[in-house]
Amino acid sequence: MKLMETVDQALALEKLEKSLSDMSDVYRKHRQYIKTKHQISSLEMEIIQLVIRDGMKKMKEIGQHFNIKLSTLTSIIDKIEEQNLVRRTNSRDDRRVVYLEATRKGQKVFDEYNQYIQAMSLFMSNSLNPDQIQAFMDGIDQISGFLSGQQEV
Repeated sequence: MKLMETVDQALALEKLEKSLSDMSDVYRKHRQYIKTKHQISSLEMEIIQLVIRDGMKKMKEIGQHFNIKLSTLTSIIDKIEEQNLVRRTNSRDDRRVVYLEATRKGQKVFDEYNQYIQAMSLFMSNSLNPDQIQAFMDGIDQISGFLSGQQEV
C-alpha cells in the first residue's frame, strides 16, 4: 500500500510541475504579446502596473521597489514617458522629489494587459466552488511567498 501511495504522490507531483510550467508558458506568451505590440519591456510594464495599482509614486520609491539605481530608472522612465505611458511631476514642496503617474494611454495598455488576468479569474470563479477558489488563492499565496523568498520549502 505504501508503494502505491508513493507512486501516486510522484505522479501527482509530476502533474503539478507540468501544470505550473504550462501556466507559466501561457502567461509568458501573453506578456510577450503585450511587449511586442506596445514595444515595452517587462520591467517597463511592471513600473506602469505599480503606479496604477498604488497611485502616484516617488521615483526613489520605484527604484527601491525594483532594486535599481535612480540613474538606471531615469533612462527607463525616459523611454516610457516618450511613449506617453507615464508622466513625471515635481513635488510642490521639494522640487528634487519627482513623482511618476500613469497617463490615460498607460492605463489603456495596463487594462489590455490585465484583461487576460481578469478573464482567467472570471473563468475560475465560474468553474470552481468557493472552497476550491479559496484553496487555490491560498496555494498561490504560498507559491508567491516561496518564490519571493519569504517562505522556505
